[in-house]
Amino acid sequence: MHKVILVDDENFFRKGLRSLIDWEACGFAVAGEATNGEDALALIDEVNPELVITDIRMPVLDGLELIKQVMQKEGYHPKFIIISGHSDFKYAQQAVRYGVHDFILKPIDQEEIEETLQSLSNTITEEKLVFERNIEIKKAVLLENLIYGKVNEEDAYAFSRELSLSSAAEYYYLILEVNGHPQSPGETAPENHMKEKITRIMRDICDPQVGVFVQELEQGSYGLLIPSTYLHRFQMQISHFVKWINGLLTCNMTQEVTFYVGPAVPKLYLLKDSFEAAKNAREYKYVYEHKNIILSKEIENHQSITYTELEDSYYHLLMEQIEENTTMAIMETIDKIFLQFASKKMAQVAVKASINRFVHAILKIIKNMEGEVSNLKNFRTMLQLQNYNLTLQQLRKQFLEFVLESKEMITILRKQSADGEAHKIKQFVDSHYTENISLKSIAAKFYMNPVYLGQLFKKTYGIYFKDYLLQVRINEAKKLLRQSELKIYEIAERIGFNNTDYFVTMFGKFEKITPSEYRNKLLEKRKV
Repeated sequence: MHKVILVDDENFFRKGLRSLIDWEACGFAVAGEATNGEDALALIDEVNPELVITDIRMPVLDGLELIKQVMQKEGYHPKFIIISGHSDFKYAQQAVRYGVHDFILKPIDQEEIEETLQSLSNTITEEKLVFERNIEIKKAVLLENLIYGKVNEEDAYAFSRELSLSSAAEYYYLILEVNGHPQSPGETAPENHMKEKITRIMRDICDPQVGVFVQELEQGSYGLLIPSTYLHRFQMQISHFVKWINGLLTCNMTQEVTFYVGPAVPKLYLLKDSFEAAKNAREYKYVYEHKNIILSKEIENHQSITYTELEDSYYHLLMEQIEENTTMAIMETIDKIFLQFASKKMAQVAVKASINRFVHAILKIIKNMEGEVSNLKNFRTMLQLQNYNLTLQQLRKQFLEFVLESKEMITILRKQSADGEAHKIKQFVDSHYTENISLKSIAAKFYMNPVYLGQLFKKTYGIYFKDYLLQVRINEAKKLLRQSELKIYEIAERIGFNNTDYFVTMFGKFEKITPSEYRNKLLEKRKV
């Protein structure tokens, strides 16, 4: 509903106008009345109406002078309708020059004025949307240029006047990070909703003439321009102001929020200095692990933070434990790694770089084992870690999940690889048992350690390699004894034995009789 004020020195006329028109049906609500132009001017500043209906001839300040003074002010201007008992063309001419929407003569025709008001209501709605959109664009461009130092003092002052910022004595830049895990691919990104939520909360304390200055920086990060005029309710303390915002956001959302506050600057064109300080404060996120409001002035005298990555020994240790499939040891090592991040006072960028190094080392192992890294649930999240805002505990949880999931994949890949290698060895034995082969010769052929090969074969098939080779040869010998008239030494040579006596001994060990006795038994059965 648009606000309208009625300005006329005749009380009877104002009351009649108020009761004659169905204001609500026309899209308006009467927000006040004034008997002269001077009072109307003060009322306009107080109420910010969208429409002023005024007479021309009034004491103190007439209608045309009222319109002139209002139109000379900066910002959004209300529409004007003149209702007058004087049809002087000179008045109408001046009214047109000042951009008056309509000039209506008394007595008023109810149907005519209601039709005018309904049409005007639609026009005001559209114009306000355009005006507000243009203001938001100006704000966005201004903030972008200010934080990157692209606005000189003169232009900044002009902008501050246009956007009603010139009354502020100081300006702060605040960075707000929404922490938490990224959305799954099917979910809608919450950025716009978050920006609207921040804007809504800020409007509760902002001067309506100034509005809210919020810009999206990166994913889940927002920048706010805070003029000192926002701080009147907070003893002019930026820390109290931020705690208040934090409290309201905490009530309205589940994600944790971290604030970084730059120092006050006396001029708007110096906002870049406050922005840079707030951005630098972000590197202290994991140093101040248990704080979610970090003021740049608090870290000015703080011990310098570390930008170098973690020591190599931790990488080698964790990689060994992943390959050895020792879950408890992995968890203990990750705890030690995160304790190192804290004790070494590592910058956020150094912490994420260290985690990134682990991630790429683990993914390399999986790729070398011909595994599909994209099947890892946390694969994309870990690769895009730099784009997400996570607290130290959230980062630890995300990293631990990734490491344990990767460990399981590596274990499965190793088993599949081992089963494949054992199968290849078995196939080779089945095809080449007639040759002079041994565990050592096969290991050399397949570029494997003989001890590892023996252990792998026993683990996969439940029988030692040497016993399996003998079993294959003895089974073939029995087949030849049943199906041929070959002599015993000929059979021994054909199945890979260089020594007939050794063949006879091994045959007896497996079958509890000699090869000759085995053949003779078969012959007796055939006779029967």
